[in-house]
Amino acid sequence: MRDIWFCAVSAFMLAGCGTSVNGVDQAGKTALDVDRYGCPDLAGSYAFSVPGDKGVTYRDSLLEKLEVGQQAWMPASEIRGLLVKRTAPGRFQLRFLVDDAQVLKELQIIREFEKPRYREWYHLLRDPERAADIARSGEATHAKRVGSLGPLVEIERELEVGKDVACSGGWLELPRVHGGPIRLTLGEDRSILGQSRELNMFEISVWCGDGCKYLGVPTSTYTGTLRWPRDESQQPWQASALSANGFERPIEEIEAEVTAQIQSDTLHYLTAAEIRARIEALASEGTTIEKVEVTDGKVQVSVTAQTTTAVDILLGRITDLGGGSAAGGPQAVQRTRTFSSPRDLPGARFVLTDSPLARRPPANMAEAGASSTMESAPSDPAAPMLKLYPALAAAGFADPSIIQERIGALFPPGCRITDVSYDGGRVTIAGQAGSRRCVSEGLRAIDSQGGGPELIDLAGASGEGFTFHILLATSALTRR
Repeated sequence: MRDIWFCAVSAFMLAGCGTSVNGVDQAGKTALDVDRYGCPDLAGSYAFSVPGDKGVTYRDSLLEKLEVGQQAWMPASEIRGLLVKRTAPGRFQLRFLVDDAQVLKELQIIREFEKPRYREWYHLLRDPERAADIARSGEATHAKRVGSLGPLVEIERELEVGKDVACSGGWLELPRVHGGPIRLTLGEDRSILGQSRELNMFEISVWCGDGCKYLGVPTSTYTGTLRWPRDESQQPWQASALSANGFERPIEEIEAEVTAQIQSDTLHYLTAAEIRARIEALASEGTTIEKVEVTDGKVQVSVTAQTTTAVDILLGRITDLGGGSAAGGPQAVQRTRTFSSPRDLPGARFVLTDSPLARRPPANMAEAGASSTMESAPSDPAAPMLKLYPALAAAGFADPSIIQERIGALFPPGCRITDVSYDGGRVTIAGQAGSRRCVSEGLRAIDSQGGGPELIDLAGASGEGFTFHILLATSALTRR
């Protein structure tokens, strides 16, 4: 059966191929510039592709896969371009250009698994290393060094008539292990045209003991074709043509910076748990500190609360603690809404950098000076708020716990004061009530004591009853 198969293949391959490919004729005599071996001059730049169904079959030819190292190959599907040069009669240089996506994929592998190589390559693209290397070795040597360290961008092949290829009548013939050659020539449109005699095969099962084996029997032939369009823009991928800032930095340098930043954060900031406790000590009842994270030289904080007023109070207290400076207070504040049954919860995300809530006390407090608010800023959230909130005392107000006790005594049963805050010369109280009447009676009692109350809001609480906020004027109820 093997003899019959080879005879059939040979018979089919005896049929010749024409000089036209898909309606494009072979170039004229002058353009072909056939040498003494019958080889055309195919010099130029071309877009490379793998033919589809009924096209030329690259299998068993040098086009099927290109050797790139010991037992390493690159399939034709990862090649995007081809540069051809006739170096002498019967001699050709072919440069297969690797697809850009494949180049970047290999570059990522080098970055991850060959870190010293990637680091050297990366810095040779950037000044001052780039300028120093060029001054020392010259442009050509510098480019060669960058190329040797970087990813594979092209695969070069030297072809010689009689050794690697054959030529006939203006066609360059690439041999295949099985079947006839792939024949290439120059088209009148200056593209490379290709032909090959291909077989339609019928497979016969010959063994299914430990796995089915098949024998292909040729049934007919067809002419496979290919066309590589002329494309002068095809050039090897060049790292130097791109901005060096577009490449990822060496992994070990990033890791070293992260480690250094963590060490710096540890020296500069309290722990996230300590910062959280301090913020909680300033927050109104019902306010939740969702996140406190010390990272990249700053403290990221997010909070939610039952009311927008509660969020405002917390932000105001943090601002006062920072002495009113931008760096000392909350920065990059973003208002948020978080869905929570039965209603959305207001909140905020913000950053702390130089806030006394977050800063670690200086090692030598004497050198830090008496102006440091950290001297009276304990990490114990149960400490009196006055010590965490010195602006309140500076304005002559009583301790929040005292104000809470005074105001609470004026309300009838069913109302409870839950929080006291200070903002720009007036005190805000927050509380919970079982009825509107309870709040009304409390307002009248405060007014009778000269407190000048102003009801800010009265809202239904998540359970039964209401929450309320009342603004107080400075009076004996609020002063020390």
